[in-house]
Amino acid sequence: MRERGKYRRLAVNTLISIVLSLVLNFSYLVFMMVGTNREPAPKEPSKPLTEVVINNQTDAPQEAAERMSPAATDSLKREVIIREENITRQRNNQRGSSSPFTTEVGKYFILIDILFYALITLLLLSIVTTSWREKHRNNFIHRLLMCLLVVIVAYFLSPQLTWRGEIIITANSNHLLNPMTLLKLTMALLVCVLYGKIYGLLYAKGAVEMENAKLKNENLTWQYNTLINQVNPHFLFNSLNSLSMLVREQNNANALTYISRMSDTYRYIIEEGKAESTTVENELRFLDAYRYLLEVRYAGKLHIEVTVGREYFGAEIPPLSIQPLIENAVKHNTITTARPLHIRIASEEGYIVVSNAIHPKLQPEESTGIGLENLSSRYELIVGRKIEVANDGKEFIVKLPIKR
Repeated sequence: MRERGKYRRLAVNTLISIVLSLVLNFSYLVFMMVGTNREPAPKEPSKPLTEVVINNQTDAPQEAAERMSPAATDSLKREVIIREENITRQRNNQRGSSSPFTTEVGKYFILIDILFYALITLLLLSIVTTSWREKHRNNFIHRLLMCLLVVIVAYFLSPQLTWRGEIIITANSNHLLNPMTLLKLTMALLVCVLYGKIYGLLYAKGAVEMENAKLKNENLTWQYNTLINQVNPHFLFNSLNSLSMLVREQNNANALTYISRMSDTYRYIIEEGKAESTTVENELRFLDAYRYLLEVRYAGKLHIEVTVGREYFGAEIPPLSIQPLIENAVKHNTITTARPLHIRIASEEGYIVVSNAIHPKLQPEESTGIGLENLSSRYELIVGRKIEVANDGKEFIVKLPIKR
């Protein structure tokens, strides 16, 4: 996975480098396209200007030249020079710009320049996007200094095209200050640093999300193990006592049913308990088996009433949500023939409500609050809402939010 991410980052950096290099050398590309599409001007037969001028002066050029005075000769030479300059200017206008970028060497220079800036940009992007792990996140200043060093070296090694059609590097140029090269390298540096900063923020956000998911998973695992350790000792001991009672009474049919319900209960705890969520229907099916074990144990002194609407069966809740509440009610209340315990499980708009009348024991057991605290934490992580607990001294009510 890490290698795949590395190659993906390299591919993206390469694509950005090519695009940025083409943008930086856009003016050169325009020169090349204009020079390629322009048709060369037709050549005109050349003729000595001196002869042309003399012919314009007289019909006998040789004789006229011999009769000229020195002053007339100097005037003729000046006129020849002026006409040569005018003709040269006209030819240049006909042939278009005399830019060296339109020559064959100029076209090679443009390709070299595009490749050069693509490589420099790729190197800058590699510096600002590599090793964004936790121990490397805070060294952005070091990355910036490295990028500046690369830009300085690249400036002196950047290719230049002289007006004579020669390709040289800036370090060998007569003029070390080249505004165009400085501008292009500065733009490349700014774009790469900005991209690196954005990349770092996105990487940090992804790392935080992964860390939160990892912590969430670890927290759920810890809470699941805590819940299983809490259920196993008490529940297993009491279940075995109830089973031994049925065996002593030689009530084989009920004993077999009890073993089957006990098996269903532990199967649900093992299989569904590790899941992040389950349906209300699955939880109530598990609760039916768990209720049977408790009702056998308390022999008519415990009554659990379930009135959850079928429209709530498809909703999701964390597994083993209702069982701790029933166990909590059994643990802290008196359960006798004279004062049986009634537990009601009903549905309310957006909630599964578990309630029971409060009949405190004469010698109440110490409450650690671990069960409700773990249940509330699991709901906050999975459903995004905490459970609601109400205790008015007469009735204990817990509302479990559901996720549709």
